[in-house]
This record gives sequence, C-alpha cells and structure tokens, in this order.
Amino acid sequence: MPVTLDGLDPWAVNLRVSEREARYALGAILGPAPGRLMGWSSGVLPTRTDGTVIADLRPVLRTNDGLGVTISVGQCVIERPGQGPYICTLDETGRVELDTADPSNPRIDLIVARVYDSRLGDARTGFVVEPITGKAAPEPAAPALPPGAIPLATFALPPATRQLSTAMRTDLRRAAGTRGGVGVLLPGDALTDPGAYPGHTRYRPTGLETWDGERWRGAQPQWAGEGVNWVTRTGIRDNADINSLVVPDPGWPYRITGQGSAELATVGCRADLFLRLDAADGPIFAVGVGPFNQGGWTQTQMRSTGILTGTHAIYLTATRIFGDGTWSNTPYNTHLRVTRDPVGPA
Repeated sequence: MPVTLDGLDPWAVNLRVSEREARYALGAILGPAPGRLMGWSSGVLPTRTDGTVIADLRPVLRTNDGLGVTISVGQCVIERPGQGPYICTLDETGRVELDTADPSNPRIDLIVARVYDSRLGDARTGFVVEPITGKAAPEPAAPALPPGAIPLATFALPPATRQLSTAMRTDLRRAAGTRGGVGVLLPGDALTDPGAYPGHTRYRPTGLETWDGERWRGAQPQWAGEGVNWVTRTGIRDNADINSLVVPDPGWPYRITGQGSAELATVGCRADLFLRLDAADGPIFAVGVGPFNQGGWTQTQMRSTGILTGTHAIYLTATRIFGDGTWSNTPYNTHLRVTRDPVGPA
C-alpha cells in the first residue's frame, strides 16, 4: 500500500497547536535564510526611522549616561535550530548598562537581543536585550554570540572609561523581513550577502536590486557622468589622455556607453581619438578618425563596453596613427560623456 508523509499540524485546524508548530506557521510569511532548507533570516524587523537611520532596536547614547545604552522599541526574528523563528518584541524603550571598564586594558562588549526557552533547557523563558562583557586585553576581541541571540552593537571601551561615545559603538543590526517583500540593509548587512531566491528584492538608496539566483541586478534609472579632467597637450608623438572620468561601482553588473570629442591639430601626421577602459593605454571600445596635417574637430563613435562590475575609469585619448609629425589639442570644443546601464540576465 502507498506510504504517506506527515508534516507539522496545520495552523488553526487542530484543537491545539504547539508553540513550535505556531512558529513554523508564522515562518511562512517571514523572509527565508539564503541557502538553507526551512531556515529564516534572523534580524531586526524595520518599521520606522530616526532621520535617515532605521530606529528599531537601535542602541543609542544619552548625554551624561555613563556606561548606559538606551535601546529603542522594536521587533526582531530570532531562529533557534529546529525550533523555527521566534518573533520577539521590545514594547518600551529601555536601558542596559555595561560592566565597569577595565582599569588597564581595552575591552569590547557586545549587546544582543536574546530569546530564552526553558523547553530547550534554558534557565528561563523570555526575550531580553542584554550586554555580554568581553575580555580585557591589549588587543581585545568581541565576545562570541550566545545561542538564541542576534547582535545589536559592540562597544570598544578604552581603559578606565566612564562615559560611552558614539565613536566606541559599532552598529551590528541585520535586517529580517517578510517573504516576497522588499528588504532593506541595516548597518550589519553586507552588500555581498546573497539573496534567498530568484526575485528576492532589496532597497538601497541608489534604487531597487533583484537577486537572479547568482548575483544582484540593478533596477535603477540610468547614471550619467561627464569628464572634467581636461588636459591640453602640445607636440605629442605617441598616445596621451586628454580627458577622463571615474564610473563608480553600483554594486551590480553594468555596461558603460560613451562618446568623446576634441579639436585636434596635426603637423606631418594623422591623429585619432579613442575611448579606453581603465587606463590611458587600456582596451579601446570607441574610435574617431582625426585630421591629417591640419586642424579639425573629431568625434568618436558612441559605443558600449562589455559587462563590467566594480569601479572603472574611462579615458579619452589621442594617438598618432601614421606620419612622423606631432599632434596637439586645443582647450575648446571637447566633450566626454558616458552612461552606466544595469545589465539583466543574458
């Protein structure tokens, strides 16, 4: 006869649902952890901002509060192995206090949001925000993250300090989210963190990005820039740059499309214009035929690079093509303009 496979008791069908079953049911709407089966992203659930900073469970400092740290209200998701995601709430702003600083050596303390569950052998059941005191040393390290906890911040305490400052604080909060929702990045998140599934979307100040299963793809308006590093050359026999600009890294693959122009004067030779990638003698991706033994305005083709990642530079250069003479350029009628366009899956 056929063999069946039982799952967890479904939500709101049986007369009684266990705590673990309830957590797994709620987990159906929470963001999954990348690369894991039945795993959830632990972190802070963003709901509000203080200026431009997400304020949920944010450790902040008050004037003349010594070693006290104020924790803003908020909710978070904390997964414990095999137990599903715990949704935890700090419903009132509160305060924790670090241990007295070591008189001789620096120390790094960790502040965590932590869930305790007596059913798992913990001494208590509940949700707390607590400081974990590090070990003082000439070169201290942060203490290990305890079970059932997510990091909120570290504080690097100089010897004998009695007053915390923002310079001592490192915000470690990572973001949790809902399945199918648009995620955000908190200070503890890395741009290189993978997405959980194709179509997973996150927000950055530069625009939305979507995970395609291998990398983040940009979905923002086109970026454009103009060269401002103009150089006037005189009596040149070889290749030299006359303008350039840097294209910043957007964090996802892209193509650069560019066009340049310049007024060249040649004596006993012909000089052409080129758009080059990353160096004045780098790979050529656009060409403009220049004047022979005379002056004239020259413009390159409008061409695109291949697929790029990271930061790159574009150079507008002139090169003597044939003849034994020299070329020069005037400070007039020059232009270098490029655009950066996101690249979708091939």
